[in-house]
Amino acid sequence: MRTTHALEFDLTYLKQLIGAGLDSIEIARREHAGGVFASRPGVWTPAAIGTTLGVLTARLGGKRKSASRTAWGGFVGGVLGISAGVAWASRGLVGHAARMATRRVNATRDAHWLETHPIDYA
Repeated sequence: MRTTHALEFDLTYLKQLIGAGLDSIEIARREHAGGVFASRPGVWTPAAIGTTLGVLTARLGGKRKSASRTAWGGFVGGVLGISAGVAWASRGLVGHAARMATRRVNATRDAHWLETHPIDYA
């Protein structure tokens, strides 16, 4: 009987922690107006550079210089380039969301600790 109550209490606490983190991420997303692509048109430049480097690497490297190898090199370079561009453009949003989530999760943890360890002043 005690085990089910403790498990229920732990699941409630876990739900509160997850809720605090997700709520703070949502608030940070709303505060960051326009999104990643609207505020940073330079996201596509790293994709173009990555595609070019991928094609050149595939054409210049190795003994076989087939069209499919060149296409795959361009594709992989483009994916890596756009991934780097999105990561760089969204660094402000991600940092802000991480700071807010850390604060709110820590506040939830502190409230849980005070609930389980009440302070008796007299």
